[in-house]
Amino acid sequence: MARRIRRPHFYQQEEYIDFFGQRIHSILFFHRLRSKHPLVVGLDVQWKRGGSDPPPRVLQLCVGIRCLIIQLSYYSYVPYVLRSFLNDKRITFVGVWNSQDKGKLERFHHRLEIWRLLDVKDYLDGWLKNRSFEVIVAACLGHEGVRKDKDICMSDWGVRDLSYDQIVQTSHDVYVCCKLGVKKQLWKVEEELKLYFVG
Repeated sequence: MARRIRRPHFYQQEEYIDFFGQRIHSILFFHRLRSKHPLVVGLDVQWKRGGSDPPPRVLQLCVGIRCLIIQLSYYSYVPYVLRSFLNDKRITFVGVWNSQDKGKLERFHHRLEIWRLLDVKDYLDGWLKNRSFEVIVAACLGHEGVRKDKDICMSDWGVRDLSYDQIVQTSHDVYVCCKLGVKKQLWKVEEELKLYFVG
């Protein structure tokens, strides 16, 4: 697992958007140089529990060991580079137990569209599909004791300063999703579907 979690830097909106755009461009650049497979991105969405349909508060992305935590509720707009990144058909986005994530991002405020978001548990061996996050990570990646803490999941994700525990858990979540997506070669899902329909 990620061995070091750095405290986030806090920027004014304009500064953060410039910083974020640079991060996305560097991710794409280094991926092209170093990787032999299409880009796989771990993705998760957090919201404040309560109400019939609460809006998304935090968007998390992870490529390799680099994680971005974006507090959506504090930005009046998101940059084009993020919209383009999420809608890039060369990228496979992977989460777990994420049936609501895509819809929430598309419906609320920023209306972010993700062209394809896969749930990694749909591609696991049958006996693992309904097991806990901890069991899935241990069985597939060999990391023991990595779990989703219910109290942290149910905490307030709308606060400006996320707690250290929130940052650690959400970073681990998307890191694991990214690793599982690569391990299961989920970028091939679209290729297999194309072959199925053409055939």
